[in-house]
Amino acid sequence: MAALDRFVAEPARVVVIDARGARSAGLAAAQALGAAVEAQRGAMLVLLSRADADATAAAMAAGATSVLVSPFGADSFVSAVQLANRHAARLAQAAATPALPVLAGDALTGLADLDHMVAWIDGHLAAARPVAVIMLGAARMAQIAMLHGRDVADRLLVAVARRLGPVADGPAGRGEARLLGRLSGADFAVAVASHGGDAAMMTLARALVSAFQRPFAIDDRLIHIAGRAGVALAEAGDVGATGLLREAQLALAKAGAREPGAVARFSAEAEGALLRRQADLESDLYRALSDGDIAVLFQPQARLDNGRIEGVEALVRWDHPVYGRLSAATLLETAASLELAVVLGRHIRARAIAAAAAWRGPLAQLKLSINVTAQDLADAEFVDTLAVDLAKAGLSPRRLTLEVTEDAVIDDMDCAAATLALLRQDGVTVALDDFGAGYSSLARLARLPVDVIKLDRSFALGLVGSEREKLVVSAMISTARRLGLSVVAEGVEDDIQLAAARAAGCHLVQGFCVAPPLDEAGLLALCSQPGTTTSVA
Repeated sequence: MAALDRFVAEPARVVVIDARGARSAGLAAAQALGAAVEAQRGAMLVLLSRADADATAAAMAAGATSVLVSPFGADSFVSAVQLANRHAARLAQAAATPALPVLAGDALTGLADLDHMVAWIDGHLAAARPVAVIMLGAARMAQIAMLHGRDVADRLLVAVARRLGPVADGPAGRGEARLLGRLSGADFAVAVASHGGDAAMMTLARALVSAFQRPFAIDDRLIHIAGRAGVALAEAGDVGATGLLREAQLALAKAGAREPGAVARFSAEAEGALLRRQADLESDLYRALSDGDIAVLFQPQARLDNGRIEGVEALVRWDHPVYGRLSAATLLETAASLELAVVLGRHIRARAIAAAAAWRGPLAQLKLSINVTAQDLADAEFVDTLAVDLAKAGLSPRRLTLEVTEDAVIDDMDCAAATLALLRQDGVTVALDDFGAGYSSLARLARLPVDVIKLDRSFALGLVGSEREKLVVSAMISTARRLGLSVVAEGVEDDIQLAAARAAGCHLVQGFCVAPPLDEAGLLALCSQPGTTTSVA
């Protein structure tokens, strides 16, 4: 409170909190001063010792606009203070700009809104200055709002804005002007007038995206979100602000199809085709849901001890009348863009459950595995809808396995664990899919109520990799077995990987060594063969 009283009495543009060796006291001071510094449009630099580097997210959430972790020299400290001062100066300049009271800013983050951004860009283009726009997308915000509530999602957006600010205010070229804004939802943008060219803007975009690498601390949660960026550049007379922003949005859409942290550059020819294709897919998805263009295939899983088919995983493909058979990834991405992810999940589960319930003869006892996404788990009606589908089709819950990835449960482990435990009480088997691909750890595995782990394809490659890789994979499999879990090796393609999976102690295998994804006729033909149904035994 003494620090707060002193700041209120003598407000400063930049506040430096030295928390080295005093982590708790330093974070408490940052928390106490955060609102006041923000209200004064100031900046806060927090110094942390190397041992407390993990407190960076907590410092940013408390109100720090930048963090410096020791060891650092005098030059680094001076540079950090100068950047903080520049950030505060930008805020002061924005507050003093006469045009700002006329144009509504973003009420949540205090950044420029869409109207302000459009006017700013058009003003610089009219003055014959080249302008670049870097569009930034924060992934999974709708899911976070469903999991944690709108208040947490809003505070997360504020934390994102605070973290982007110092990067956007970083070193700039001579005569360069920048404006950071939040345009809608989880989309932010940095507009740069009189910029330094394509390479400089791609470098700035990567620096902005790197701000998403550290988790965000909201209350007692550490929330991971991925950031991507799209870059578009315009000369005076090329396009107006609206057109430039649209081009940056298209580039961001291209980045959205790549790995987290991707940065994409707008290309008129490529993005024009992408836009037309995306529009076609979005308009056709509604029809596909009702007309049966979404195909459900089944990939067999075989036991290693006798080679018999024990179950199948339901996989989907989109048989589009123009673009042909499209992957599950394209289908899911299109559904997500239309906010139809939950609707699509229900459609797929109902179709697969009804198909399995109708199987007779050699298919009658096969277990059915269905993938479950984070959006599915966040659906308040997920458990009830699943129960209705099972009862309507007449499929025993004991023949159903739900496959969840760790990414789908990482943000709210306790809630996901409670939902999965409820399903297991009803007799449903739970599998942890893509094990080893993300944040997987044995401690987290012990917390989740699962019956099966499915090794990621990279683990299947590790089975025949170096001695070190083999040792790691074998140790993970051995631990899972001691926990009473069944182990399925995915992506097993050849006899060498098959032999390695057997030697490592896997129970089942799935992949082209058994069979590719099959329609119901192909699955029946495979399982109708006399004797042992596969060659994996």
